[in-house]
Amino acid sequence: MRRLGMAAALAAALLALAGCGSAGAQTAAPKQAEPKDKAAEFGANLAGLLNNGKSKRLFDLWTGSDDLETEPLADAVMPNAKAKDIEWKYAKGSFGPEEGSVTLKWTAAGKHSSKEFKTRLVDGKWRLEDDPLIRMPVCAPFSVDGTDAPVVGVLGEQGPCYDYSDGGMPKEGQILLLVPGEHFISVDALKGVVEQPYRAMAYPADAVEIDFSRKPGVREGGVNLVPDKPKLASGYADAVKAAFLKVDYSSCESASCINGETRDQRDNLFDDITVTPTDDIMHPTIGGTYQHWKDDGYYQRDASKLDWDLTINENGILVGVYDKESTGL
Repeated sequence: MRRLGMAAALAAALLALAGCGSAGAQTAAPKQAEPKDKAAEFGANLAGLLNNGKSKRLFDLWTGSDDLETEPLADAVMPNAKAKDIEWKYAKGSFGPEEGSVTLKWTAAGKHSSKEFKTRLVDGKWRLEDDPLIRMPVCAPFSVDGTDAPVVGVLGEQGPCYDYSDGGMPKEGQILLLVPGEHFISVDALKGVVEQPYRAMAYPADAVEIDFSRKPGVREGGVNLVPDKPKLASGYADAVKAAFLKVDYSSCESASCINGETRDQRDNLFDDITVTPTDDIMHPTIGGTYQHWKDDGYYQRDASKLDWDLTINENGILVGVYDKESTGL
């Protein structure tokens, strides 16, 4: 009887241990994975594409890449190349049933800001409503990082270029789509004016300009793609003088008009001027003399007293002349 009691007690103890082991196994069962934050996942991926310069994938992520009207822009997308001197990070985002947005922070050379990207669900995939690349329509021969800009046909009301002599009608022209970051730019119209290719920072922006009278950087939603300190090319002085010789006096509706006079103005009034470069690309020293027609003939005047200004942009150098009576004969 004693042996039977001990056997029963041992069996009960084994059953108790077996029960404890089963309960422990149930406690260690893996938990179900929590739902992913789709906005955060999309935003992190977008930041990665921008940081790594995946321009082709960025263009395809834009819903407009499927539009027949804007599809030709695919030819203007720059080759993939890691973005220089700029870093993107996901900041916040929110996706609804069909629409949403993500905001990325960017940092570049002492500047930082953020950019919001609107998104839309298309055929089960989240895509960008706006083009994430920077459009650079110079509308004249140019290149970026050694890539020549192609001529893209008319994109409906979206250009890529416009004929302002015809009421701003859209027309074909040279354009490239850039990933934000540092780039090396060459513009045919600036050959001999500034050393090229020159380095410029393409900060995130909706529009691009090339205006050497303004500082580089972002202004009113656009980015000015000029170097911080442009280096003058050997042909700069000749280019400035050539621009003086091309001043058009046929109409006083333009800035290039002397005293509001259009009567019998002659070509080559500025053959004898001299141009001396300074450390300011917009303000060379103008000397020598020029000829001004007044009443019954040409009169020689001191070019140093001439009132003029320069425009230096993607079209090259343009000169505006304002010859005031105060300069004397």
